[in-house]
Amino acid sequence: MRRRQPLVASTVLAVLLGGCFGAGSAHANTAAATALYVDDAANCSDTGPGSQAEPFCQIQPAAQAAAPGDIVHIAGSNTAYAPVTIASMGTADAPITFIAATGTGTEVKVAGQQTTAITFSGAQYVDMAGIEAGSSGATALAFADAQHVTYRVATVRTGATTATTPAIAVDGSSSGIALTRDLVLTTRGLGFASAPGAQDVTLADDHFDWDVGGGITAVGTTGIHLAGDTVSTLCGNAISLTGGTSGSVENTVVMPAGTTTCSRTDTPAEITVDAASATHVTADYNALNPLSTGTDYDWAGTAYATKQAFQAGTGQGTHDLDQTNVTIPVQGSLSEHSPLIDSADAGAPGELSTDYYGRPRVNDPLVGDTGTGDSSYDRGATEFQDPLRVSGIDMGRYPNGYVGVPTTATAQISNPWSDSLDSFTYAFDFGDGTTAASTSGSATHTYTQATGNSYNNVSVVVHKADGTRLGSADDSYQVDPLPALTSTVGCATSPSAPETARCSYDINFDPYTITSDQISFGDGASASPTALSDTVEHTYKAPGTYTVTQKITDSGGRTTTATTRTTVGAAFVGTENRILDTRYGIGAAQRRVGPGAVLRLKILGVSGIPTSEVTAVTMNVTDTDATASSVVTVYPDGTTRPTASDLNFQAGQTNPNLVTVKVGKDGYVDLYNAHGYVDLIADLEGYYTTTSSTTDERMSTLAAMTPTRVLDTRSGVGAPKAKVGPGSVTTVTLPAYARGLATVGAVLDVTVTGGTSNGVISVYCGFGSPPQSSSLNYRAGQTVSNLVVPTVCAGGKFEIYNSAGHVNLIADLQGLYTNEFAGDPNADPTAPSGTPFVATAPTRFLDTRNGTGASAKPIGAGGTLAVKVAGIGGIPLGASAVLVNLTGTGPTTATHLTAFGDGSMPNVSNLNLTTGETRPVLAVVPIDTNGNIHIHNANGSVNVIADLEGYYG
Repeated sequence: MRRRQPLVASTVLAVLLGGCFGAGSAHANTAAATALYVDDAANCSDTGPGSQAEPFCQIQPAAQAAAPGDIVHIAGSNTAYAPVTIASMGTADAPITFIAATGTGTEVKVAGQQTTAITFSGAQYVDMAGIEAGSSGATALAFADAQHVTYRVATVRTGATTATTPAIAVDGSSSGIALTRDLVLTTRGLGFASAPGAQDVTLADDHFDWDVGGGITAVGTTGIHLAGDTVSTLCGNAISLTGGTSGSVENTVVMPAGTTTCSRTDTPAEITVDAASATHVTADYNALNPLSTGTDYDWAGTAYATKQAFQAGTGQGTHDLDQTNVTIPVQGSLSEHSPLIDSADAGAPGELSTDYYGRPRVNDPLVGDTGTGDSSYDRGATEFQDPLRVSGIDMGRYPNGYVGVPTTATAQISNPWSDSLDSFTYAFDFGDGTTAASTSGSATHTYTQATGNSYNNVSVVVHKADGTRLGSADDSYQVDPLPALTSTVGCATSPSAPETARCSYDINFDPYTITSDQISFGDGASASPTALSDTVEHTYKAPGTYTVTQKITDSGGRTTTATTRTTVGAAFVGTENRILDTRYGIGAAQRRVGPGAVLRLKILGVSGIPTSEVTAVTMNVTDTDATASSVVTVYPDGTTRPTASDLNFQAGQTNPNLVTVKVGKDGYVDLYNAHGYVDLIADLEGYYTTTSSTTDERMSTLAAMTPTRVLDTRSGVGAPKAKVGPGSVTTVTLPAYARGLATVGAVLDVTVTGGTSNGVISVYCGFGSPPQSSSLNYRAGQTVSNLVVPTVCAGGKFEIYNSAGHVNLIADLQGLYTNEFAGDPNADPTAPSGTPFVATAPTRFLDTRNGTGASAKPIGAGGTLAVKVAGIGGIPLGASAVLVNLTGTGPTTATHLTAFGDGSMPNVSNLNLTTGETRPVLAVVPIDTNGNIHIHNANGSVNVIADLEGYYG
């Protein structure tokens, strides 16, 4: 006698599942039930006892041992179980149950190969769930003289090669057979066939797919009921009831399997009922979409292509749908607004309260109810469920979290049927051991540790108000160290708007919110940007160098400050014209300037110079016919005359020097002569303006650079190695980097040497005849230099005209005037960009004779003097260059001076001196990173004087 086994948890679960399976199910008196086990793993034995400790190896001995009320738990296996014939006999109150064991993770399969996998032969009151039946060449599931047998939640598949071989066969002596929530797959034969004499057969919520020979066939069967099935056939009748069959076909969806054209020569119908059965079968609430070669109905020998024709001819199918083009996949789900939703007959014979997946019937509020009875029933095997679901989890603004920064996780709920999310509860797990409960859908957490290259698994589980688990979502969340709060800011000016600074700023990534952003422009004005990266503009009221400060604060209480310095000033406009010549009464009375006299020269409104917003003027000032040695100082009218000098000369000489001077508020500049009488000449080279203009292409700013020799006729640099003759024009081409379209002018130190007679040099852009103005006057045998500012022609060219005799020419490039500006996104990155000019009051910052700016001693031979200029006359640290009037006096031998900024001394000269000579020259000198300029003396010893006229930003 076999020993009874106690009920275990899986037994209880099987009983609970048994209550979910509609027609044909019977319920056991579980108090007397015995649990039997089948598992082909080690320790199994087909001789018993079938306990959990020593299970049966196969299903067959368990079936033979099962008594009424017993539950047989069959474990999943990597290999299929052998074919089984079940002749077990339960009772109405104590059926025998065969159920797939839970928790194995593997399906339970019975494989029959060329024989039937599962046969119910003489079985009575048997319930089988979750057991797959498969055969490669025969019927997979057969019922022979079986009574009250339910086969549910399972798969039946066959590879039978004949069109008449069914996957499921019910013989004529069987009755009370229920096939519910099953998937039936065939490659050639029928899906289901019942023989004459079979009674009380129910097929509910089943999927029949790819049934080549046809779907469901019943011949002479009494009481067959099809309710809520989905039948997809490749070629053949979906449903065929013949030979006096009685029953019903309701809520069933029939459709083609794929797009393959059926090769049959006849016209298969989706639902066929012969004349012997027509008066005994009810058909309604079905949905049909026939094969390309088929039709909807064949009823009592008449084909009906539409539901309207079918209803008119038979009175059946009042609520049918046809030509619905239903394209739901087998085991798939309906789509919202499908005509199959909420349109079934809830009272159809055999209809289940759950669908193929065991899900409840639900009413879709977005679809009109067209069914009968409970309006929540859908046609076919699947019920469209409430699309309410947990679709994800949102971790806030950034993909990563940051230590110390609150992170808010929000459950993403998709609820197309309702806007309400009331009464949901949310359980958050932040993956670092912290959990939080919420009723709002969000929870905030502050991480204290970075994850490095790993992640925290953040999750949320959502429950409805009744405790039903709605769903869950998770996210891999990396936590990084908190980045520092920093910002960068930089400003640039444009030649077309020289007093307007365009300040670009960029705040680095900050996981906190920026709560305050203030940019102060250094002149009392400020702005409050709203973006993390942008450009703001500000127009200053006065030229100068300003400190721009950006202060930002974030919601974490952190504050940082970024600063930059910007220089706004004036743009240079080159022009050439003689505006003063006391010899001929041009610009002043026709007489010499006497000792201690001041000549007032009108600047604004003269020779095309604007009447306002001009800060400084550049002109070549020449003394001639002096009666005594003297100095000339040029300075703004209305201001105190400075100690600086611009011209130093002896009686009878002619000496030029380029001068850049601020214009007085009244539009005049003053020229003071110290001794004797002298004629003064001034040739305009250009002016500096703060007026904004987008049309004047002459407006430019200076790009100071390391001095570079571009012409030396002594050695063949830039021109042939030969002196230039009288009336000749020498064309000079600038280096490649200086030839851009943005270059409008050049700053050159031009030297003549070895002239055979007295002459005049004019430097100009080569259009037309040489100008009447002069750039440099020289005497026979003299070496003399002067700074010139010519307009540059296309291709980076300019001309040098020599008036008389033969002379060698030298030209050293000190800077370029360009209408391009730094920060322009369209600028040539290889071309130099300029900075505006800030004119200053003439200020002496170096005099080696008395110790101003350096020791009171001359510069010796080969000596280099570093002179501090930052902080002198308002020159800021960071200025690119200074404009100085450089004077050498009392050299002990012929020499030359070279002024430069960083690096080694360039092979150029600014000022050439003979023994005992005093001579000035204007120079643009780059400033080194320490705020110094350097002055080198070649030979002997010499005292040096330097007067500041302005600086470049």
